[in-house]
Amino acid sequence: MARVRNIRHLLTAGLILEDVRVFLPCLDGDVAAAPPSDRGLRIAQERLTVLNRRIAAQTEARDRLETASRQAAGGRVRPSK
Repeated sequence: MARVRNIRHLLTAGLILEDVRVFLPCLDGDVAAAPPSDRGLRIAQERLTVLNRRIAAQTEARDRLETASRQAAGGRVRPSK
């Protein structure tokens, strides 16, 4: 059960299954309490970079759509947040 819970935890944190393989040796215990490996930290940083780029791209797309909608509606559309 711990292994499944830990895999889900890692996937929810933004890792992909390929990344999770690095952590296989410690998935049967308390992953959060184990000291991180250099490789594990590198993978986490790479995933964080990817997520930040996606968030930035989505934010830009939202802002462009919001601006275009407001302009098309003559300012009658309120920003969504």
